[in-house]
Amino acid sequence: MSSHLGHHAIVIGGSIAGLLAARILADKFDQVTVVDRDRLPLTADPRRGVPQSVQPHVLFTKGYRILEELFPGIGEALHDAGAISFDWTRDFRYFQRGDWSEILEAPSGLESYTCTRPLLESTIRQRVDRLPNVQFLEQQRVVGLRGDRSRSCITGIELDHRGDLASKDLTAQLVVDASGRSTQAARWLQALGFTSPPATVINPDVGYATRRYRIPASADPSYKILLISHQPPSRTRLGYLAAVENGEWIATLGGYGQDYPPTDEPGFLEFAQSLPSPEFYNAICDAEPRSEMRVHRATANRLYHYEQIELPDGFVAIGDAVCALCPVYGQGMTVSAISSIVLRDWLVDRQKRRQQPSLNGASFQKRLARSNALPWSLATGFDSQFPTTKGAVSPKGIGKLFQGYANRLAERAHNDPDLHLQFIEMAHLMKPPTILLSPRVMLKALF
Repeated sequence: MSSHLGHHAIVIGGSIAGLLAARILADKFDQVTVVDRDRLPLTADPRRGVPQSVQPHVLFTKGYRILEELFPGIGEALHDAGAISFDWTRDFRYFQRGDWSEILEAPSGLESYTCTRPLLESTIRQRVDRLPNVQFLEQQRVVGLRGDRSRSCITGIELDHRGDLASKDLTAQLVVDASGRSTQAARWLQALGFTSPPATVINPDVGYATRRYRIPASADPSYKILLISHQPPSRTRLGYLAAVENGEWIATLGGYGQDYPPTDEPGFLEFAQSLPSPEFYNAICDAEPRSEMRVHRATANRLYHYEQIELPDGFVAIGDAVCALCPVYGQGMTVSAISSIVLRDWLVDRQKRRQQPSLNGASFQKRLARSNALPWSLATGFDSQFPTTKGAVSPKGIGKLFQGYANRLAERAHNDPDLHLQFIEMAHLMKPPTILLSPRVMLKALF
């Protein structure tokens, strides 16, 4: 059986979802082209096309393990570049419901790295750049999809032909939309006469303000990441502090329901003082600022339901271009990593067909929808508990009962090491939510 499914595949978007898709496609196509509107630096520099890149990003254990599977040794490369390894149960302090989470002394195996988004992305990009059949087409804007005359197949992409850097339109057997929150694929499909996917939007109106600080010598060594969490329905504010490369903290304040943190230094510090625990404020109040403050408010949960429509051959969408989650929960990069594995498994199934394999993405989008269901439910279920959330979904029946149970479980997990570990494994998408319904866990949660 040939290892290739076609001559050419195109990935729209060179961020993490697109890079991981390119890695998967490189094993299945003769040539892969990653098209991005930005110049893609191999160094850890922020990009204009990823305005959220200066905000905090964290890779869950599941996401990190997928990176190691796709790029063996990438953890060592991250470490050499300055990323900091940590254990989610020993090095992560989490304040919620008036108390700090339990800290486990023994290694849990739930490990990852903390660093800035540009460092992580550039490290992945360097690995993808080494693949001999992957090329990057930079500073090119995709303006549409190309379809065949029968209106049954996507055959490539249309590029913006204005300017000196204009290139010819590209043809391919498969186009992967990994363009993130800015995706225009729904409109492009409709322009060609195909069905546009319906979308669900649940917007908690979260806003961030972020600044980096030099970590002082007097810093508390008991954590590498600290989170003072929001709590529905009335505690709208949160603070996130993480050690990153170059001896710095990335410090972020956020607020739900347009309770946005100020961007001037006195207001930023006053907002930090309003958090229900003083640890965040105490850490930064005398620390040396190392950057200007940057805001980010494009935080709505948005899900395109590609699984509900008929798709033309030759097109799929992944990552934030399908399921964009409120970044408060840190799931985005891991969900993108998981989507690349869903893509790989789907392509393998295509190869197993005895006749010419069809690249109709309908079955892929259905698989991806099932994969996205848990992280979508976790993010939107919690966000919907704030009365200011637009499009909030109120659980009913069994769903309402389970939400009450999950809230009780989260509260008990703060002081029970075993429950804490089980809860983190589920939240990190390492184990299914059914683990929380085992008799042992339920007895601890309820009694």
